[in-house]
Amino acid sequence: MIPRLLIANPNTSSEITDSLVKAARTLVDGRAEIVGATAAFGAPALESAQDLRTAKDAVLDMLWGNRTCSGVLIAAFGDPGLALLRSSSRFPVEGLGEAGLLAAGADEKRFAILTLGPAMRASILTKVDGLGLAGQLSTLDFLECSVLDLARNPRLHRDDILRRTNAARQGGAEAVLLAGAPFSGLAGEIAADASIPVFDGLTAGINRLLTALQR
Repeated sequence: MIPRLLIANPNTSSEITDSLVKAARTLVDGRAEIVGATAAFGAPALESAQDLRTAKDAVLDMLWGNRTCSGVLIAAFGDPGLALLRSSSRFPVEGLGEAGLLAAGADEKRFAILTLGPAMRASILTKVDGLGLAGQLSTLDFLECSVLDLARNPRLHRDDILRRTNAARQGGAEAVLLAGAPFSGLAGEIAADASIPVFDGLTAGINRLLTALQR
C-alpha cells in the first residue's frame, strides 16, 4: 500500500493548492498518493508575521481533517506550525522552507535564496540562522511580483527567475533555492539552463517524507 501524503497549504488560495498538488504528483510518479488541503481561514498569501501566526492555527485545523495521512508537508516557506506538529504527530512532518534550505545548503554549499515578499526578510534570515546555515548564505533576493501573480502565471516570470539564478553565481553561490510554494515545479524546468544547481522546497520536502517512510 503506497503512502498518502498531505500537502497542507496554509494560505486560503485554492489556486496555489492545485498547483502544489499537480507538481507533487509529477514528482512522486506513483510512489505515493497526493492529497491537498487549503486553509479554511487566514490570508490568500503569507506575507507578514501575523499571516504566519494565523496560518499556524489553519495548519492544525487541516491536519484534524486529514488524520489518515502517512506524512505531511506544510507548503509555505515560513513553515507555520512545523515544530508543534512534529512534536505531536505519529507520522513524519516536513516544512517546505526547512526542507528547501537544508537541501540547498547540504555539503556546506554556499547558496542563494530567491523568494517573494521583502517584508519577510528578517524572518527568513532568522530561519536560516536557526538551521545553522547563516554562514553559507550568499544572497537573499526577492522577485518583483506578488505571491498570487507568480502562482497564476509562473512561466511569465521564468526568464527573470533564470536571470537572477545565474546572477547568484556571480555573487558566490554554488546553488539557488527557489523559496516558496508558488515556485513549486519551476526548479526542474529551469535546471538545464541554470549555471548552478536549483532547489525548491516541494521537491526537497517530498523526498524527505518518502525517505522517512522507508525507514
